[in-house]
Amino acid sequence: MRYKATVVEMPDLLLAACKARSFPDGIKDAWDRLEARMPSLKGRHFYGLTVCEGGELVYYAAVQVAGEDEAAALGFPLLRVRGGRCARVKLLDWPHHVDEIGAVFDELMRNFPMAPDAPTVEYYRSESELHLLVPLAEGAQDGEAPAVPK
Repeated sequence: MRYKATVVEMPDLLLAACKARSFPDGIKDAWDRLEARMPSLKGRHFYGLTVCEGGELVYYAAVQVAGEDEAAALGFPLLRVRGGRCARVKLLDWPHHVDEIGAVFDELMRNFPMAPDAPTVEYYRSESELHLLVPLAEGAQDGEAPAVPK
């Protein structure tokens, strides 16, 4: 089976972000710490960001916020992620396929020119649908993308 990759437009994001203490082992703890400070998870947009900092991969569990005051109230730093064109794969029933996330990102980055210094993005669209996004470098082709092997 293969995942279908498409090219989509991602909006600019303003996020309150909880940095994982390690990658990948600290990811669950980062989510637990973020969610523990939320009065409710309902209706919120959640993201996972992986970025290279100082030569190491760093992960952030994040929630979209209305502004700096909301991020400060949650007690997390504010991250701004520039939107733009991204290669995207939808991972359905993602809680049962968490072990595939890294492989899908690896394939996307092999098949698409990634924007330098941009994070890879996990957008948790619902409890069963996860969008994996790789920001595209300037000048990358528009339109439908090749399939990514599963």
